[in-house]
Amino acid sequence: MINSYLEICIYPENIFDNKYNKLPAVELYDAIEDYFEVSDEVYSIIKSKIEQSCRKLCMMWHAGIEALKAEGDFYCATLKDSPALFGTDAIKVHYHLESMILLARSAMDIASTIFGWTLPDPFPKRRYDSFNKIIKEIIKNPSGQLTEYISSLREEDSSWLSIIAGKERGRSLRDKLAHQTEFPIEYEELYPPSEKEYAVVRINDKLIPLKEFVDNFCRGIIDGYLTIEGYCLEHIKNTVSYTINEDEDT
Repeated sequence: MINSYLEICIYPENIFDNKYNKLPAVELYDAIEDYFEVSDEVYSIIKSKIEQSCRKLCMMWHAGIEALKAEGDFYCATLKDSPALFGTDAIKVHYHLESMILLARSAMDIASTIFGWTLPDPFPKRRYDSFNKIIKEIIKNPSGQLTEYISSLREEDSSWLSIIAGKERGRSLRDKLAHQTEFPIEYEELYPPSEKEYAVVRINDKLIPLKEFVDNFCRGIIDGYLTIEGYCLEHIKNTVSYTINEDEDT
């Protein structure tokens, strides 16, 4: 099987630890070429958005790996039984963790342009530059299983969606990182009576081991992208030809 353009030029070898048989946007990229009837200029914009969002997904995944490595290096080097991040080590760990969150949101913001044009009815078709706006429209215009999927994620404070886009009330972790505070990493005793403390992430009153948080978040973002993409593909392939109003594309 011939690899797609994304697999050759965007995705590095063994991306996402080879955990996915299907990579985000590979099918969507091909479907747009097969089904869309738009000008060369608009087609270039669409392809560019897909490429950029995929590269951001790769950067997010890399940031998660580097965050765990940086924290592990710190913990192994310290002589304290109950460490607390400080100095250069704190900067390294926070840098990677905050990058992971912000890159994930950026990837979904960029992908929103494509999602906004291709999600199935009754979703309104127009250009979006914010994933938050996509989510609000999905909730406002119920579309069966897609709305149920989004609603279920919004009910869980530690879901990937709640972390990057928030709930109806209150800011998401992404918003807090951008405007209010730093990444909420702490050290807690997780397995009494060991007295050893481990890195955890505090989401409201919930403590999540750092590795579990990073793994669940990164995989959740990829799964979420693929899930939304699936609804877009179904809509595209059920449409004889797909024309975008070019007045909304630039």
